[in-house]
Amino acid sequence: MIDIHCHILPNVDDGAKSIESSKNLLNDEIKNNNEYVILTPHQNKENLNKKMLVNQFEEFNKQIDLNVKLMLGCELYYYEGMEKDLKDGKILTLNNSKYVLVEFSTRSETKVSDVVYEISSYGFVPIVAHVERYPYLKNDDYIDIVKNGGLIQINSRCFTTKEYKKKLKFLLKNKLVSFIASDCHDEIKRPCDFEKAKTIIKKKYKDQYTKLFETVPDFV
Repeated sequence: MIDIHCHILPNVDDGAKSIESSKNLLNDEIKNNNEYVILTPHQNKENLNKKMLVNQFEEFNKQIDLNVKLMLGCELYYYEGMEKDLKDGKILTLNNSKYVLVEFSTRSETKVSDVVYEISSYGFVPIVAHVERYPYLKNDDYIDIVKNGGLIQINSRCFTTKEYKKKLKFLLKNKLVSFIASDCHDEIKRPCDFEKAKTIIKKKYKDQYTKLFETVPDFV
């Protein structure tokens, strides 16, 4: 099992604030049976800082002696012109692949499917981060994201609240979800916890359990 979205790399964004916190989160990843974890610190137009993040990751990886394979990527906040920066190698893709995790504003409406199409036209595979969090997206938008070459990621903790129940039902019923990730930031408020997600998927969408929790993607 793999977690493709987490903020475990310490002292680089709003995620883990210490090595101890990072190790605790990685131990939680292991308890959730995750063998592979992609660390995805934030990148944005004003702060791409790729070299710094690579150095931080390499130093961090040397300090970790746990039974888990760590890789580096980023959670990229969408901005106009990011496709060129992707092509120019300024942005961290998932494990140095063609897959890139992209987040959008939860307040300013964005035509996400059009952005996905543009990124795809540059030869990359955009993964839309925590798609459930964008209130302006409708069911047709989710379908268009996939049609335009994108993949959809939802957060595991959204299964613990009724807020997203209707969206999750549509996404899973129509088999539009490619990844369920933790998006963990800390041990208390935004922890690594897949238990509820696994229980619901196994009970209501059993045919998708292997794909979502047991299949390792080709960029690992």
